[in-house]
Amino acid sequence: MSFFKPTPHIDYIPPRLVEGKDWVILYYVKDPFTGKMVRCRKKFNKVKPITQRRKQARQLMAYIQEKLALGWNPLLEVSASRAGTRLFDALDVFLAVKTKEAEENSLRSYRSYIKTFRSWLEAKGVGPDAYVCTVTRYVAMEFMDDIDARPNVGARTYNNYLMFFRLLFNWMREREYVVDNPFDDLKRKPKKLTKKKRRVFTSHELNTLFEYLSAENRNYLCLCLMTYCCFLRPKELVMIKCADIDLDNQVVHISEDVAKNDNDSFRTIPDVLIPELRRLDLSNKSWYVFGDSEYLFEPGPKQMCSRKIAKFWDSYVRPACGFGQDLQFYGLKDTGVTNMLSQKVPINLVQKQADHHSVAMTAIYVGAIPEANEQLKVVDIVSSVKARISENYGTDGANDVENK
Repeated sequence: MSFFKPTPHIDYIPPRLVEGKDWVILYYVKDPFTGKMVRCRKKFNKVKPITQRRKQARQLMAYIQEKLALGWNPLLEVSASRAGTRLFDALDVFLAVKTKEAEENSLRSYRSYIKTFRSWLEAKGVGPDAYVCTVTRYVAMEFMDDIDARPNVGARTYNNYLMFFRLLFNWMREREYVVDNPFDDLKRKPKKLTKKKRRVFTSHELNTLFEYLSAENRNYLCLCLMTYCCFLRPKELVMIKCADIDLDNQVVHISEDVAKNDNDSFRTIPDVLIPELRRLDLSNKSWYVFGDSEYLFEPGPKQMCSRKIAKFWDSYVRPACGFGQDLQFYGLKDTGVTNMLSQKVPINLVQKQADHHSVAMTAIYVGAIPEANEQLKVVDIVSSVKARISENYGTDGANDVENK
């Protein structure tokens, strides 16, 4: 028997038939809130003759016994009306609902998490007949421990798993599949373990990148420059259309349907980027600027998957340029913001170009600039302190202290 299936006479007492004036099927289940056994009764008087009644009562007891062995608890149905739903059916319903709501990248992740969960459950002996209430806090803890033990799972990935299953079971709680979320009390990995392993590019690394792409793939170079200069995210790059590019006014329109934060915005196209965009055939306004093609990254009628940008980077750019894992495509955005601030562009303009929700977010990049601030260089907060030291100890006070 699986380690998290209910145990007879501990989690429940199997049903039995009591014959008398009233025929009753009796069984006991553990109250999930008090931990005490609660008696459940089902009258069974209407069937005649008695031999047929006894036969049907045995059939019903076998059915109840099977449900109890799979984790069913009638007390949960009082608080969660759908607690008797099959677990795998509930997972399928979740995916069906999210297919209409979630973005494709999110939906792909949801499917992957649920596939991993189902495989793990099946390996533990849980089949398609198991109920939603099978997933207790203990099961959640065992599952997350198994995920944590996998060699290819780091702290960030572990937290992503945990956040997804909290989301999944919050959805189940809202729809009365479960009473409590079994993943709620599990702790995330500390923030210090999940810090992004991404850094900004040096000038030499940018030159290496631009020289390589100028010779090998000018369209991908244009795509990189859109991230470096206009701070477009991969999802935005694959969703913008030719109609969104206005070369005369030097702006690219990011609609609320495309933007990460659902805000409509316009990004300035710097002069240096204009020649690269003019190389693209933007005449068909309904086409995507970077359409789906075999690494051509040219305008086309079909939307490209954003993962193809990173795949090209990992398969071609990284080995050709000798970049390590800490240099990633999205690091171009961080580098662009940092370099723009180092060029003394007002921070509010950089904030608008980066589509940050506040100047405070943009100010984070100021600390990444490897140079001293000229205003801070001339600030004197020591002279007044030195004057007080002289008053207390005299001009040779420091020597006096040293001689002591």
